[in-house]
Amino acid sequence: MTTEIIVCETCRHPDGTREKDGRTGGDALTETLRDAVASEDGIVIRTMKCLMACDRNCTAHVRAPGKMAYTLGRLSAEDESAGALLEYVRAYQKSETGVVPFRDWPQGVKGKFVSRAPAIGYDG
Repeated sequence: MTTEIIVCETCRHPDGTREKDGRTGGDALTETLRDAVASEDGIVIRTMKCLMACDRNCTAHVRAPGKMAYTLGRLSAEDESAGALLEYVRAYQKSETGVVPFRDWPQGVKGKFVSRAPAIGYDG
């Protein structure tokens, strides 16, 4: 089963700046994630214009069929958060429901969750 990480391509860097070449923080995060998973099966990096969490830039959304979905913010290509996000996604892939116990969260994603959404078909 494929897990998608959808990165907001319009997010600025967490400090609100753009890189010298005009790339957004979302662009840099996307490049870092794509490079990191280039040889892995099962993780796909996509982009989307605006995930509407602008006060928590950079943001990424994690989803897979039949699983809980999560949006995380305050991510950066320049710190530990990109690697921590991938470590979290690998644990997410192993979970039947997409719920990863807090004790298994990498330190770099703690405090970065913006929201979660139930899987399609959730009937409460």
